[in-house]
Amino acid sequence: MRCLFALPKTAKTFAILLVIVLFACSPAVTPIAIPTSASTDTSAPTNTSLPTITPAPTNTPKPTYTPRPTYTPRPTATFTPTPAPIILSDTGDAVVDIQKWDGPALAHIKYNGSSNFVVWNYRADGEKIDLLVNTIGKYEGTCPLDLDSDEQTARFQIESRGQWEIQVLPFEQIRRVDIPGTFDGKGDDVIYMKGMGRPDLLKVDASQAISNFVIWGYGNDRDLLVNDIAPYSGTVIVASSLPISNGALVLVIEAKGSWSIEVTIR
Repeated sequence: MRCLFALPKTAKTFAILLVIVLFACSPAVTPIAIPTSASTDTSAPTNTSLPTITPAPTNTPKPTYTPRPTYTPRPTATFTPTPAPIILSDTGDAVVDIQKWDGPALAHIKYNGSSNFVVWNYRADGEKIDLLVNTIGKYEGTCPLDLDSDEQTARFQIESRGQWEIQVLPFEQIRRVDIPGTFDGKGDDVIYMKGMGRPDLLKVDASQAISNFVIWGYGNDRDLLVNDIAPYSGTVIVASSLPISNGALVLVIEAKGSWSIEVTIR
């Protein structure tokens, strides 16, 4: 804005007018409002602890239902009937198949001829098991069958020029003797010895026998106790290399002629 005025004549008047003019020509000044102190509390905030975290509960499975055990009665003793003997007889050479029960058995064999007489037993697969009899002339004796667990007689082969008979008997018909004591016999035989003590010594008298004289011992294992040419007499230890269960022992005797055996225990 432009201001028009007349200059005064005196200095004092001039000074006063100058001040007025300056104020008049200056733009209006708007006063600045000074903010007042806020009424809110400006003190530092207190330390507020964070809320603790509560884990979610784990899922506990419901207990499964366990049924009560059923009552199982004790097994009753099963009675196994003694198998019936198998009787075979013929004249001359023959091959005979049999259906024998599982497990050991006895073969009681007779021959009435005067020439060679030979008997073999075979498994079902055709494999030979043992030479049961090999003699000349009349014969009667008892031989073991299938004492080893892998043996099962299914066939006999007989070489003969006379009449013969083979009786396959249950092993329960074995000849039994009590020990200590003495027993005797003639020819091939199978003996079951049982007593209150463990068999210790065999005192053998085969002085009236001829040809080969053999004694096998069967306990938890097998051992060749005597293998000699009769006439023979001697004493041998039974249990040196032959484990025996419950003092029981089976003797298999191969002989031609009479023999006698005394058994001691310890």
